Amino acid sequence: MSFEQALERHLQAVKAHDIDAFLDTIATDGSLMMILPNGNLLDSYEEIVELHQDWFADQEWQMTTELVNTQVSSEMASALLLVNYADVDEDGHPVQFQYFLNLIFAKRNGKWLLIHDQNTIIDIDPSELEDEE
Repeated sequence: MSFEQALERHLQAVKAHDIDAFLDTIATDGSLMMILPNGNLLDSYEEIVELHQDWFADQEWQMTTELVNTQVSSEMASALLLVNYADVDEDGHPVQFQYFLNLIFAKRNGKWLLIHDQNTIIDIDPSELEDEE
């Protein structure tokens, strides 16, 4: 499977709230790290899995992604995505925001697995990105 296919498989698992498919795309050897939008670092496989189980159980959110950049070598690859996220708050009001999602994968035994996931909330117009290219 190519990196591009592995990335798409990972993103589809997240968008579908499919915990089993998601777990098949992440490293299980303790190398996975996740940085949340608030700056909190998760470096325990168990707490990352628990966070995703809870998040995926909430069926009200949805997200779309736009690929901004990829870098691929024989053993490592990264993808920077612009995410449009929609949810509802505790009062049932719609909430929408954008964030950058940086994903780093490593090839382990011939399989691309996620080892780093970082989310950064943004408050700029995405069209501004095009001006900088």
